[in-house]
Amino acid sequence: MTAREKRTVFLTSLPPEIWECIFDFATSVPGTLIPDIYEHSSLIGPPYNRRFHPALRAALITKRYLVRVCKQWWHMARRFLYQAIYIGRVRCLLFLCNTLRKYAVGDGTVPGVHFLGSWTQRLDVVIRDRSIDSSAEREYLADIIRSLPNLAIVSFALTSVSYENAPVPLSICDALRSIAPSLRVLDWSNNGLPPDFAPLEGLVLKEAPRLHILNCRALCWKNGFVPTHALSSVHTLIVQSLFVTPNHPGPVDTGVTPPNLREVILDSEMLRGHSGGEFMRRYGIHLTTVQIRQAYYNERLLNASLGVINGSCPNLRSITLSVIKFSHISLDGFSLPPVEYFGISAEAHQQRRSDYWHLFMILSFVRNTVPTLRVVQLIDPRNVDALLTRHSKVAVRALDQLLAGSTFRVECHDGTLLSEKLKAMGKM
Repeated sequence: MTAREKRTVFLTSLPPEIWECIFDFATSVPGTLIPDIYEHSSLIGPPYNRRFHPALRAALITKRYLVRVCKQWWHMARRFLYQAIYIGRVRCLLFLCNTLRKYAVGDGTVPGVHFLGSWTQRLDVVIRDRSIDSSAEREYLADIIRSLPNLAIVSFALTSVSYENAPVPLSICDALRSIAPSLRVLDWSNNGLPPDFAPLEGLVLKEAPRLHILNCRALCWKNGFVPTHALSSVHTLIVQSLFVTPNHPGPVDTGVTPPNLREVILDSEMLRGHSGGEFMRRYGIHLTTVQIRQAYYNERLLNASLGVINGSCPNLRSITLSVIKFSHISLDGFSLPPVEYFGISAEAHQQRRSDYWHLFMILSFVRNTVPTLRVVQLIDPRNVDALLTRHSKVAVRALDQLLAGSTFRVECHDGTLLSEKLKAMGKM
């Protein structure tokens, strides 16, 4: 027997359980399914998508190759192909909808075998091209959601101008309600098909008893309370604004039952308003993690937001700031609460050397004002890359001078020490 024949016999004789382990190893993307995604809850939204969407697309290509090898591989690998669905173009909607419908009624399946949609745990709607027939496309999307009964993660991150600020239709909300019992993460990352707060609460949140992470533009607010079903299970809440609705018909949190809420990611603009301050005073005692995202330059607003947090979150252990540029953080009035973890990032891709020096001035300031601090993390990989390449001299000088003898670690986004990476590159 030739070597090629021996390899063929070996491969075809492997039991299906071994093949499934191989397929899983070849296609899995850590941090994208339950429960791994919970470790990245503070990034949910655009920061998370920038980091994980490329890996999800690459894994999808590998999965498509696997199921095309032969019929045997199709039956073994299809569960991985449909484990995480990524919709990037309009043309995918009709094809995917028809495929899921066909298998849902038993056409093309083997008796006793799961239909395709039952394998799906994650759905990312990232349509980036122009709409052809928006009404039909939205109905296709609603049908797709209904065909995925075990969905745990749903993310709407549409960038197509055709869907910008076009409200999500009731058919999609109704479809989400049908699969709400299995939902763990619901993420509306941008302005594509934004949900109105009334159907979001009335059709989705009431039926999602296990929802762990919620990212939405707005929630209702009545008499200083968020409706009970919005916070009954949610651990991490990302919200941009609170709408005051005195006549809200739904049940409102009475404050008797402690909410599960432990982490919030808020826009600094929200904390400037009365409802935002009341929200933090009402629920801040439960929080252990807070992240502030600042969409534009306003150093006074950021420091005022920190003041609200300092006065309302006595049990806080970690805080994260996301700004446009590091230099937008003013040290005049800057005051972090006594936390153990401080994450920081800047949206701007290109920043001057002085901006990164200002970053280390901030860290030097908190070194002297926050004695409880143990970890400082640069959470955006683009900031880390800039420090390691274009501004490595700034990083080396700051670590040697401003932060020498610090009691906290300065970590990169992946948890490794910044100093160790600089040493490995021969720059320190």
